[in-house]
Amino acid sequence: MFFQLKVAEINDVNRLVEFVEKAGVSSLGLEESYDCFVLMENGDREVVACIGVEPVGKYGLLRSLVVSDKLKQAHILTLFQSIQTLSEQKGIHDLYLVTNREASVHFLELMGFVETDQQTIPQELLTLKHLSGSLEEDHVKIMVKSA
Repeated sequence: MFFQLKVAEINDVNRLVEFVEKAGVSSLGLEESYDCFVLMENGDREVVACIGVEPVGKYGLLRSLVVSDKLKQAHILTLFQSIQTLSEQKGIHDLYLVTNREASVHFLELMGFVETDQQTIPQELLTLKHLSGSLEEDHVKIMVKSA
């Protein structure tokens, strides 16, 4: 099956919000920052995966990773590479993420992310509702990748 990656555009917002919410993930702020999202479409132009970055100066918070169960790990790798490229284009040097899935940690380490602690998160990022809400969950791991 054929898949295509693209940076989300204004005409993608409704279907992107629908895709994210269907997975039970918050779409808060997505409509205002759609151009900070990479989406993957199948040959029928259906969204099958997405990931976004919330930029704050030279820092970014990865968010809203939603992946269809039809995708392979190689597709997810490509999605991560694309959001990293977009982040660099937006002047982001350090990418942070929060996960509560232990199974994700090894994959993220292969992508160059390293585990860090809450005290190392820049103050600017702590103002983001998405991050502060995630940090309240149980068993979260904070990871960072520097450019």
